[in-house]
Amino acid sequence: MSAEMSANPRIPVRGLVSVIIPVYNRPEMLAEATESVFAQTYLQIEIVIVDDGSSDSTWASAQTLAAARPDVVRAVRQDNAGPGAARNLGLAWARGEFIQFLDSDDLLEPMKFELQVQALRENLNAGVAYGLTRRVNLITGASLPWAQTGELITNLFPSFLMKRGWDTNSPLWRREVCDQIGPWSCYRCMEDWEHDLRAGLIGVTPVRVVEHVATVRDHLNARASGMYSGFTPAFALDFFRAHREIWQLMRVRGLTDWSYLREFSRKLFWIARLCGGLGLSQEADEALAIAGEMAATHHTPWEIRIYSVLTRLLGWPIAVECSERVWRGLRLQRSGASGNAG
Repeated sequence: MSAEMSANPRIPVRGLVSVIIPVYNRPEMLAEATESVFAQTYLQIEIVIVDDGSSDSTWASAQTLAAARPDVVRAVRQDNAGPGAARNLGLAWARGEFIQFLDSDDLLEPMKFELQVQALRENLNAGVAYGLTRRVNLITGASLPWAQTGELITNLFPSFLMKRGWDTNSPLWRREVCDQIGPWSCYRCMEDWEHDLRAGLIGVTPVRVVEHVATVRDHLNARASGMYSGFTPAFALDFFRAHREIWQLMRVRGLTDWSYLREFSRKLFWIARLCGGLGLSQEADEALAIAGEMAATHHTPWEIRIYSVLTRLLGWPIAVECSERVWRGLRLQRSGASGNAG
């Protein structure tokens, strides 16, 4: 790393795109992700690789990449703390006017920065640019557009409230917007959803480019978020914390329109049952109370009140088991009625 690139990371360099790549135990894919940055038609770039306490050869690979291109690549390391913490460390070193977060198992298309920097230059009110992202299964070869990236997204809140509209690799952010959003939360999951909704809550406006700009690769190895490992207690805990954080920010801002709060309250009700079934009784109680608080802004949440009584009488595990049996029975009854009607 040259002396110039080691200068104060808080002073943005006009036109520079900083690519932050958190990585954990993924040396081969890291090299491929980095190559997709080197292949950009937009040449004013820097790469900050953040090794998240890898236990294999990943750190050595990151150092090799930095040594091969010291004018462009910096490799730093931290104890394992998850992707959010790794992105914060990378952002502390980034010097660019624009920020790209790239997961180490995914790829950027060659025209991405050229198209998105131009879009942000031409749309000064936009704080982030996104484009079509494709999700490719490396086992089957299947390829599909990721979420809403092939569509026009006019806002991040409330459109991302139930589900993110893009992958972390799709957007290119203005650095000043990243500073306004604040640090990534150090959750092991849902940190990306929570980050994007905080952007929406402060009014960050997206601009779209129609071209294919990024590729998400599904593979046999685990993702950093642990999304494919199932709802473990640790996963459910961070899942709840991220949703609680967003509700607290919404409540402070008076954002309780029933057009989006209805489904969000149902989601918290489901999270309460999820936590209760996994033995997270305190979090289950709080999630249920939040769901009731949301519902109470527009009507009497009698279903939630009844469920609250059941949990006090029976305890969370039994209440969840009983309710699941009832709902399974209702679903079977409905499917049977539909079959008879056919």
